[in-house]
Amino acid sequence: MELIEKSNRLQFHYFFRDDSHTIDSIIRNECEKEILLIYKEIANTLGLELNLESLPTEEGGFKETWNFLGKNSVQITLMVSVAAIIISRFPVENKKLTKLQIENLQLDNEIKRKELEKLNLEFIQDDNDLDQQKVIDSVELVNKNYKISWRKSNLYKKLNSYPKVDSVEVVRYEDKEPIGKPRKIPKREFSKFILSSDDLPKLETENAIIDVISPAIKRGKFRWKGFYNNEIITFLMDDSQFKTQVLNGDIHFSNKFSIEVEMTQNRKINHDGEIRITNSTVNKVIASIENGNKVIY
Repeated sequence: MELIEKSNRLQFHYFFRDDSHTIDSIIRNECEKEILLIYKEIANTLGLELNLESLPTEEGGFKETWNFLGKNSVQITLMVSVAAIIISRFPVENKKLTKLQIENLQLDNEIKRKELEKLNLEFIQDDNDLDQQKVIDSVELVNKNYKISWRKSNLYKKLNSYPKVDSVEVVRYEDKEPIGKPRKIPKREFSKFILSSDDLPKLETENAIIDVISPAIKRGKFRWKGFYNNEIITFLMDDSQFKTQVLNGDIHFSNKFSIEVEMTQNRKINHDGEIRITNSTVNKVIASIENGNKVIY
């Protein structure tokens, strides 16, 4: 198995259509923010504790370089190698988050723990060799984090809207020496990284238990209010049969009244990269529960 050369720095090189060495300050800061958040998500996913230093910018277009500091040189090399691949590799499935990422929207801690144990990253030390397979397996785990694809989409969306940029390039360094081949992305390829929507597939939940706070007891598209998953939600009641019983006064509510339902929730990624529920609809009421007594509908 091919070994990975040590590296401790990563450079992001902007190439321009003209011969200048300046970049719009807002674009630069917005792009740097997305890159830094990609680094953060990679480190969090792999369980690596790293610090980051910004080095002075360089001419030649415009070059941003970051120095990684951590427990040992092998973990730093892993971080730099994975980041270089993640930032520059075209998504296998673009335009939408992959099914795998959707299934791991809140990357399950138990799944993550088992995969990290398999990678055994915690115990790689300075005297270990970092092989290519370890990097490949780490990239596979990192790619399950939807936030990284979303942040990468934001990065290339900003770059795509900036006319001056002709291409970008990612280069690994060991101190001042470049390592491996530069990974260059021409502007015509930027769109491959950009997600077409921040919307996520609807979340279909069976047997959800909602504690009813306030029902809508008048006709019309009025929303109900309830307590679900440790938070207050508003939702539309779309079960016409149950709604008719409520409007006819056949169902009486107390402060200990819950409903077991089939529910659909629309989701979206907000500007902070967090998943937010934008709309909840109860499609069917399976049962009501009051003081431990369950009534099936």
